[in-house]
Amino acid sequence: MSADGRYLAWLSSGTSAPSLVLFDVRQGREVDRVGGTPARVRAFTWSHAPGVGIAVADRTGAENWVLYRFTAGTREWTPLAEVAGAQMRVAGLSPRRPTEVLVASNRRDRRCHDYEVISLRTGDRVMSLENNGYGAVYFDTDFSPRLTETVNQDGSRDFWHSGHGKEGLFLHVPHEAALCTRFSHFSTDGHTAYFVLPDGREGTRLAGLRCAGDQRATVAETLLSVRWAGIGQILPSSTTGRPELAEVERFRRRTVALHADAGTALRALRRRLGGEPAVLERRQSDGQWLCAEHRADAEARYFVYRPSSDVVTPVVRARPAPRGAPLTCRPVSVALRAGRHAVTFLAAPTPGKDSSRDTPPPAVLLVHGGPWRRSRWEYDERRVWLARQGYTVLDPNFRGSTGFGSAWVNAADREWGAAMQEDLEDTLDWAVRRGHADPDRIALVGGSYGGYAVLQLAATSSRRFGCVVATAPLTDLVRFADSLPEYWQTAAPMVRRRLGDAGDPVQRSTLAERSPVTNAATVECPVLLVHGANDSRVPVDMSTTMFMRLARADRAALLALFPDEGHELVRAENRLACDRLTAAFLSRHVLGTGAEATTPESSTMRLLRTPRYRAPARHEYSQGVSSCWNQHGFCPS
Repeated sequence: MSADGRYLAWLSSGTSAPSLVLFDVRQGREVDRVGGTPARVRAFTWSHAPGVGIAVADRTGAENWVLYRFTAGTREWTPLAEVAGAQMRVAGLSPRRPTEVLVASNRRDRRCHDYEVISLRTGDRVMSLENNGYGAVYFDTDFSPRLTETVNQDGSRDFWHSGHGKEGLFLHVPHEAALCTRFSHFSTDGHTAYFVLPDGREGTRLAGLRCAGDQRATVAETLLSVRWAGIGQILPSSTTGRPELAEVERFRRRTVALHADAGTALRALRRRLGGEPAVLERRQSDGQWLCAEHRADAEARYFVYRPSSDVVTPVVRARPAPRGAPLTCRPVSVALRAGRHAVTFLAAPTPGKDSSRDTPPPAVLLVHGGPWRRSRWEYDERRVWLARQGYTVLDPNFRGSTGFGSAWVNAADREWGAAMQEDLEDTLDWAVRRGHADPDRIALVGGSYGGYAVLQLAATSSRRFGCVVATAPLTDLVRFADSLPEYWQTAAPMVRRRLGDAGDPVQRSTLAERSPVTNAATVECPVLLVHGANDSRVPVDMSTTMFMRLARADRAALLALFPDEGHELVRAENRLACDRLTAAFLSRHVLGTGAEATTPESSTMRLLRTPRYRAPARHEYSQGVSSCWNQHGFCPS
């Protein structure tokens, strides 16, 4: 929602060139679909200047972000900040400086982001802070740097008063609390810094910390405390900056009021909707709310709410009403070994009147990436897509997932390929015992860390799987630990503490033993690897090397390479090609009914197969492995 409350804007996909949709709040209708959007645009936000927005684009998939200015009056896009090979990202917007934007850029040093203020009118730049090793810098509403952050060798974090050197320590966060501590914002007067902090081993709290001079942090107030749940989006007062609404989530998201007036409006909104709203933004002195209502089987619908008049204006549904069989998605608490439990989401087609429950259904274990993130109850396009094809989908929050207390996050330390895998095995055991999964028809699907986990599970489990689909997977933990992206170097101590130190011979050996490339010969089921050639987080040779290892071990595998994509597939044609290939692959190896996959002519996908993989689809190449590398320009080294 624009700062003046006039426009809503969103990016509409579905074609190769997304458009920016403008919705006039006063008229209550869509007024334009603006073409000419930057290539591979990924996000859009409004500045505090009326009718001026900022878009973020990634032209190649290498995460070298470019910023564009959008002017609603003329519908024009103008490059705002671009440096070849560097990242540019929005670090701050403020009503106190409405015609400027605070931008973080690593153009000077790829390892650290400097901060500069750019004029939205002229494009002039003024350096605000030159970064010589901070992991992050936190600014107030005047764009003044107030706190800097460093990561220590033991994985702990320190917050410092900016400009006070080593004498100005504000807050020390031990390693055990590091992944559960998050800075939110400063109060308008700058005297309070609001943080999300651990509250014991199982709790989370939102607290205001006194922030003045060079003094250590002290708690001014605790606004909210929860157990076995996370605190998400925080909406402050536009006048004081004190939080008035916060999002809490364990099984499902719920909005909590932290101020009496906000609570009154929230209760009225719930009555109007008959459900639970997610408040995304507030404008016009908090008198106009942009909200969403989430479901598990369909994308969110959005609307504007005016508390003063108790009026709800429908805006849009993120996608058209779903087609196909209805489905259910419910959270369950899965019992794991050693008395632990994992919140898992179980999605499946709704049984019809004539359906038989005598035979357990085919199932997909869907493993999220990160691993320091979480799965949610609300609509997930991959989970819903799989469920609508007839699979029961198990989406677990294994140890290391965030939002369930610090103990659950820390239980994953140095457990990649070990106890974290046990959580996945236990989830499958639970599903088979309860009749949710046919043990002979189970597929494994995951991306990034999830791709690592499913490949390692296929290589080490005694269970028989139908197939594995791994997108942008980490396949070599030693290589990953040795060659983190440059812009992750300030967080390298945390990675070594959580994953393992490849510089230590014993730990290096353990990381190698837990890597799928080491265990490729023990993978018995067919494997589909998907990767973008420009991936800067997980290099593409993680997949090409795994593919070659599988080929040399005489295993059945496909490798789908996208020369114009990165860690995620963005182009609509490429996403469609990958979806068709994945659907056919799963159907063939799990259901036994797979059809030949067709590739859109405009997709750049290059599909390779090992000699063991039979019956190539229409666009697969039938040359030997070596000639494929030479002809298409991909090299496993």
